[in-house]
Amino acid sequence: MRKALIVGSLNVDMTFNVENFVKKGETIFAKSYYESCGGKGANQAVCVSKLGTKTEMLGMVGFDKEGEKLISNLENFDIKCTILKSNFPTGRAIISVDKNADNSIIVVGGANLEIKKDDIDNNIESIKNNDIIILQNEIPEEVVEYTLVKAKENHKLTIYNPAPAKKVSEKKLENTDYLVVNETEMEFIFEQSIKDENYLENLLKIKKEKDIKNIILTLGEKGVVLFDDKNDIKKYAAYKVNAVDTTAAGDSFIGAFASKILDTNIDEAIKYAIAVSAIVVTRKGAQESIPTLDEIYKFIKENEDEKK
Repeated sequence: MRKALIVGSLNVDMTFNVENFVKKGETIFAKSYYESCGGKGANQAVCVSKLGTKTEMLGMVGFDKEGEKLISNLENFDIKCTILKSNFPTGRAIISVDKNADNSIIVVGGANLEIKKDDIDNNIESIKNNDIIILQNEIPEEVVEYTLVKAKENHKLTIYNPAPAKKVSEKKLENTDYLVVNETEMEFIFEQSIKDENYLENLLKIKKEKDIKNIILTLGEKGVVLFDDKNDIKKYAAYKVNAVDTTAAGDSFIGAFASKILDTNIDEAIKYAIAVSAIVVTRKGAQESIPTLDEIYKFIKENEDEKK
């Protein structure tokens, strides 16, 4: 069986359902509130494991009950936990979900920000023993870059999701096989907006100049655009669904893509990931919204004709 390592964050998600997002100086009431297990890294790990790929998670939590809860949750999904401990508290994410199912998120990094390059060296076998390495931006930038370099030194397939959006170093780009960005991240990193009618051509030009292998641009209900290693542009349609909560839509896309790309071509992996994320946005929460394999194939069969 193919194996995946996710190096990234573990957070306690604190979700508030609201009518509209709070404005400057405003106080509002939430319609409901709940806590759940999250963190971009952990979300992706749960998705990869739930979809049938042997999974390991490398990250850091605090010496607190929240950290133990997050570890226990991963273990419940049959994920190998290489989870380090920090004197800083376990990470938090404060999430608001409005009536349109859009979200806004404040992340308190906590222990996630304490992982060091030495921790990667001390756990280098975790990289060597897996086939694909997945990273995001909720751990220190230098650790992300270092891990990508070590992954490629060991001839591993790499997926990098630069979220939350930060400027991306040349070294990160040259050691990434699949760079997955949404429109916000694209605009921040490459200074291209979907409001510009030429943004696809402009992004392709940047890809060539920076010699990026593959860029996968996720656009929510507008679908997905692939800029592949042959510098071709291919568009993929989204499914028509009634969104309830977009939390973890991006993480589930990446997890599904990672689980599929190990055994199939990029076209099939992207189509599969689109279906998984479409299901996720129809459910509340992050990890609890990720579907089973049976649910995915049933959804694809029932909804293929409804695709945009």
